[in-house]
Amino acid sequence: MMDGIIKITSDARFRLARSLMTSGGGGGTTNNNNSSDSLEGAIDIFASLLEETRTTCGETSLTAALCYYEYGNALFRAVVRRKPLDGEDEKREEEDRKPAAKSSASAARKRSLDDDNAKEPDPAVSNKKARMDNNNDDDEDDNDKDDIDLALDMLSTSFSIFDWHSTDDDDNTKTEPDQEGKQYSLSQIPRVLSTIGDIHSYCGKYGDAVDAYCRALPYRENAAEERQQAKGKGESLSVDDLKGQRLLVETYALVAEALLACKEGEDVVCVNDEENEEDDKKSGKNTEGKVLVAAKDRIDFAKSHYDTAREKLQDIGTCFCLAILAACFIVNGNSIPHI
Repeated sequence: MMDGIIKITSDARFRLARSLMTSGGGGGTTNNNNSSDSLEGAIDIFASLLEETRTTCGETSLTAALCYYEYGNALFRAVVRRKPLDGEDEKREEEDRKPAAKSSASAARKRSLDDDNAKEPDPAVSNKKARMDNNNDDDEDDNDKDDIDLALDMLSTSFSIFDWHSTDDDDNTKTEPDQEGKQYSLSQIPRVLSTIGDIHSYCGKYGDAVDAYCRALPYRENAAEERQQAKGKGESLSVDDLKGQRLLVETYALVAEALLACKEGEDVVCVNDEENEEDDKKSGKNTEGKVLVAAKDRIDFAKSHYDTAREKLQDIGTCFCLAILAACFIVNGNSIPHI
């Protein structure tokens, strides 16, 4: 199964789409249009690759799961990129109000005559333009909502496939054991869950964001612990070790941030909970969701996750400094015990 992953990640189209995602994710107001175009190009490529892999590799293949994720992630990043940055709208309006830098004398005289004979603006025309602007804004909002919903569908499908490949075969539905595919799935699940959390946070659904980030935490912790155990006693710190620790710290910080963003005095509730949805379908009731954290405990939970993130970040800094120190001794020709 990993052959398909290697093949798709080596595909020139896949690499181009990834490159477009990187170039389209930067900040700044000057390249906003170019960045949006890059992301739209990535969306088209990932959509095409998804259809192709579903046909050639199967809808439940690891390759399809990866393309589901990339397509959903690209849709979401494009929505975020299309949102104007703070102050960008005001800057554009100010630039629109500026007169032309150069104008001929005849044009200036004509404007002067026009000003003398100017009439009051037609309210009907102004109102019509305002309605058109509002309609355009509404259409853009509807399109963004549709893209967000589609992105969540793609990511949920990706998670389901990775989750299926990561579990042991108890019902003999899998043709053959694939430990390599299982490990790959376990590495991708927290990535998918974190992006789902990012979408919920962007939409202001902080309870759902807390749930997604918390579900990603055990995978991050297990991955970091397995790397620590697999590392030999005399083996030095690797880049992958640092990356795994960084992702773990980042997830703890995201949980704390989402908790602090929840409304004060209210319980932290996960509305989009699959277990609750199944129970609602069976009972015919419509519950408000699953309570994750009581209102009185919200700040304490946020503080505990923040403290954990800070402690693990300090551990990373210590290990990194020791690794640099070891490298300096090696460069100078000295020998020191392995760290």
